[in-house]
Amino acid sequence: MYYLGAVYMTSYYRYFRLDAFSLGFGFAELSIQSLSVVTVPVAIFLTVAVLVARHLATRRAAPVQGRAALMMERWARAVPRAHLWFVLTGLVLLPWWSLIQPYGWTVPLLMGFGLFLGQTRWSGAAPASPSLWSKAVPVFSAGLLVMWAFTLATDQMGEQEAEQAADHLVRRTAVVVLSADRLSLAGPGVRVEDLGAKAHYRYRYTGLRRLIERNGRYYLLPLGWSHAVGTTHVVHEGNGVRIDLMPGMQGIRGW
Repeated sequence: MYYLGAVYMTSYYRYFRLDAFSLGFGFAELSIQSLSVVTVPVAIFLTVAVLVARHLATRRAAPVQGRAALMMERWARAVPRAHLWFVLTGLVLLPWWSLIQPYGWTVPLLMGFGLFLGQTRWSGAAPASPSLWSKAVPVFSAGLLVMWAFTLATDQMGEQEAEQAADHLVRRTAVVVLSADRLSLAGPGVRVEDLGAKAHYRYRYTGLRRLIERNGRYYLLPLGWSHAVGTTHVVHEGNGVRIDLMPGMQGIRGW
């Protein structure tokens, strides 16, 4: 969970030109963030896989009965016998890596899944009395391939969610920066007001949205931010700088 959470956060904040590890995330934060990977299709797949594995391993009745259970068992026994086709399909797709994006994660997943199936007793390929090396090497290789697939998919998911966040930047928490001195805050959508020499915080900057706040440092994006040319501003509260937080667009829809 820590590993996948770190991959997700690294991909997400890399889109905004930030290093996730420099933000000071803890072990628990990264582990909890890995739950973002558990989407509806993943949850359905894992549930079905657990039910099939339980039925085949314990020989107990599955939650479904009758013809459905019989079909599930036949399918579960037929798939391992086709394990080489999974591996070969992955090998065939490997040279076309750049053409199958953003689904490149399917290549290591197919190969790893095929290697795992080849070690089951229903595949017809596993030896009757396997040695440590004949069993450990394929399982270890399959584990690496599956972890590679999870890494690619998680990295892609983090980048996609970062793109969605950038596309709906106006909905994020609005930030007003008040400063005693003029700051070098600029960008599309950023406005600066001079409140006069009598004001303690003379300059007021608006048109900014909060990306994240860590230890008094606010990472801000202009409303017109784009990945190609946008600037991510880092503002430290204190020393003549005050940060005010306001609702984003969803909070002022009636204005």
